[in-house]
Amino acid sequence: MTQKRLSSSTPAAVVLSGNLGPPKTSRSANQIALAITRSLGRHGVGVYRFHPDRSLCDLDSRYCTHVPCPNLYDDPGRTLRALIDFAKNQPAKPVLFAGSDGTVSFISRNSNELEKFFEISGPSAECVRTIQDKQQLYVRAMQVGVTIPKTLFPTSRTELISIADSMNYPAIIKPLTSHHWKTKKVVEAIGSKKALKVTSPKDLIEAYDRVGHLEPRIMVQEIVLGSDKRLLTFLGYMNRDGEVSAGCVRMKLRQSPPGFGYCCLTETIHDGEVMKLSIRLLKALEYRGIGCVEFKRDRRDEVLKLIEINARAVRTTGAAIGAGVDLPYIAYRDSIAQPLGKCFKYRAQVRWIHLRDEMLSARELIHQGELTFWGWTRVFRGSLVFCEWARDDPLPFLIAWRQFTARCIRRICARVSCRISGMINVVQKALCAFHVGELRPFAMLQHDALLGVSDKKTSLWQKPGT
Repeated sequence: MTQKRLSSSTPAAVVLSGNLGPPKTSRSANQIALAITRSLGRHGVGVYRFHPDRSLCDLDSRYCTHVPCPNLYDDPGRTLRALIDFAKNQPAKPVLFAGSDGTVSFISRNSNELEKFFEISGPSAECVRTIQDKQQLYVRAMQVGVTIPKTLFPTSRTELISIADSMNYPAIIKPLTSHHWKTKKVVEAIGSKKALKVTSPKDLIEAYDRVGHLEPRIMVQEIVLGSDKRLLTFLGYMNRDGEVSAGCVRMKLRQSPPGFGYCCLTETIHDGEVMKLSIRLLKALEYRGIGCVEFKRDRRDEVLKLIEINARAVRTTGAAIGAGVDLPYIAYRDSIAQPLGKCFKYRAQVRWIHLRDEMLSARELIHQGELTFWGWTRVFRGSLVFCEWARDDPLPFLIAWRQFTARCIRRICARVSCRISGMINVVQKALCAFHVGELRPFAMLQHDALLGVSDKKTSLWQKPGT
């Protein structure tokens, strides 16, 4: 059920997303879209979720209405026409939000047409091109005094080989534009990974050979040393006048998979240096809209080094909302020329958690001996914001966990079935061997016989009398 708007003249909000990569076999969630939807819906804004199908469980939020549309990755022209046709039938220009990197690119490419019918909450096309191309972004960052990790941008395999020995290891390979590694062909080759870790020139060349022919525009970057807690992100909003009107800082506590994955546990902190550098860079880029600037403080020299900028809301936007900085609603009000004023006062130590990913990450760390179970349970103390769970909007969580639980049960059943089949097979072999006189009776109780050992050199499988 969709909550009614405050009034018939209140502009609607449109949150756009599409399907990129392999077809989904179960219902996942667009956490970015879900955070935006709940933020606006709770303020009485009518939210329309444009997505090609029902493959996302966030579409079942009580705060949005699903509008099926062509997939923007397959047929951007028809997607554009569907958006414009919708906006023409609205009493006021809707506010358009991006739900992914690919959506940011789509909106920026079609901004001239979309601006006639929508209020766009996001940066200009030129700014998007600079941010999504890491090479251009790093050049601009250095020009304004923001430190970056040592990064090389080879354009071919030959050039990669020539620079391999000069790189600091361990290092990572990343795409120049992040969502280019979310396409079906790349995911099939390396899985859903944001980066590939390499520890030597040989590893670097082998990793390039896996992805270079699929997406040749890559970057090689030294790993900024330190734990996940050294990853700090500014979540803020640049208004129409180019001023930062809201913001907070979060510290990443864990990611899934550990090392180079997606944030699954974070908490808000106060860090003036992160905020100062972020604002300086966003102003230099003439940025507009919700933006997220990520740094890592290098443990070798304690210097903040730029990792990336996301030209949209991120999955952890709920942490800012929970701490008192409601970025989507601030963006919405500014877009309809009803700004709320500046908002920089927020609560620290508000934790945001993506429960499923956090459980998977914690399980791996516990297995590696880097975390204990009781130590992990401490994350549930204090002020918590869950990614999918919300008391006033439980359905997305229930659907997501129904799918997750079903997958876990299927995997457990498959493993148990495999074990049982294996045991039955071993017993059958042992009985057959005993029947033809190849196995002495007492040997059936021996451990190696039950495991199906068939080496006749062992005493267990010797024929009687030998």
